[in-house]
Amino acid sequence: QLARGGMGRVEIAVRRGEGSFERLYAVKRLHSSHRTDPSYRTMFMDEARIAGAIQHSNVVGVLDVGEDERGPFLVMEYVDGVPLSKVVRHHAQRDELLPIQLCAAIGAQAAAGLQAAHSIRERSGEPMGIVHRDLTPQNVLVGYDGAVRVTDFGLAQVDLQGLDGSGRLTRTGAAVGTPFYMSPEQVGGHKLDRRSDLFSLGAIISELALGKRMFDGDSLMGILSRVIRVEEHLDSSGVLDQLDSYLPGLSGIVHRCLRMNPDL
Repeated sequence: QLARGGMGRVEIAVRRGEGSFERLYAVKRLHSSHRTDPSYRTMFMDEARIAGAIQHSNVVGVLDVGEDERGPFLVMEYVDGVPLSKVVRHHAQRDELLPIQLCAAIGAQAAAGLQAAHSIRERSGEPMGIVHRDLTPQNVLVGYDGAVRVTDFGLAQVDLQGLDGSGRLTRTGAAVGTPFYMSPEQVGGHKLDRRSDLFSLGAIISELALGKRMFDGDSLMGILSRVIRVEEHLDSSGVLDQLDSYLPGLSGIVHRCLRMNPDL
């Protein structure tokens, strides 16, 4: 087992060929309790269709999809590395900050992966309107080769004209995601676009630079209240000044990502 989440688990698989040929893959499967649930199966297969349409060096590729006696599965590119969350935790435990060059490289590559997802179009030429909706340090993989890849489109949203026109992954009126990295519009259950992912990216970049979450608290309501009052939180916490002391100009990038009003 490589990873485990609310919907399923990711396992490592080895393909063996002639002679000593071997290649590693990551195989994602639903938890046994979800295998026969139509809604989970639909989300799982739609993840395959969404992620399979994105071909970019900063996105974990979905190579194949199938089903066996253990239920449906996705065959994905194997990333020899660790989740970004582990990198952050490693430095936090040692009371260290990540080198600024590393923060910049990770942030830029994650942004490139998001751009690739956001730019995908239908065969007709219409934008697919993909929104990741769960961009977190756990869903950003840092490879030992230095490449950063966005993964886990299990909660992705597409516009109503996306995919087969059903818009099945769009849940207007429901807040879906990870509270520490959700945008204000996500918290409110409103319709999302790519700018919601940029909000999450801003929270991640700040966490990389400062070694602590932008939005934290002792309770779920405390976390979400900071999100929906983000401008007030930025002013009172002094986060922007801390970012500028770390690297001049970084606060401007983070502040633009974390605007309460997406139009700004």
